[in-house]
Amino acid sequence: MARNLILVGFMGAGKSSVGRLLARRLGRCFVETDDMIAGREGCSVPEIFARHGEAHFRAAEEEMLGLLALKQGEVIATGGGLPCREGRREALAALGTVIWLAGDFDTLYERARRAGERPMLAGRSRDEAEALYRSREPFYRQADLTVDTAGLGPDEVVARILAVLPARAQAAR
Repeated sequence: MARNLILVGFMGAGKSSVGRLLARRLGRCFVETDDMIAGREGCSVPEIFARHGEAHFRAAEEEMLGLLALKQGEVIATGGGLPCREGRREALAALGTVIWLAGDFDTLYERARRAGERPMLAGRSRDEAEALYRSREPFYRQADLTVDTAGLGPDEVVARILAVLPARAQAAR
């Protein structure tokens, strides 16, 4: 069976848009962990943060990791913080090939601010958001593959992923 392709990266990296395109190109299903959590909780991610707090959301992410073990050959976009806990690298590696959509902080920050309500940006200054990014970078760097998204649109990012992805990981069987 084909391994899952798991996209990680900071808010604004394009995990959702790239993930949808990549799945379409490879004839695979696309899954977003934040959507899985929102569906299970019956409300949006910003509402989960507002009603229950970040700790509740992170616990829900942990549950999603267990459910992802049932998936095979899919493209999975994680929330920006999902890979950023001890032990999560190993859990993600067991699920498939992990791909970091990297980019410079300023570009990612501006994309994330334009994209709508982001609980992890709410009430944070630019400097605080950058500190969050820097604290997450070491976790992202543990990915199997890194694709620099600087100056690229989603189609170009997908082309780069396909260029660096081992052929066996691309096969959807």
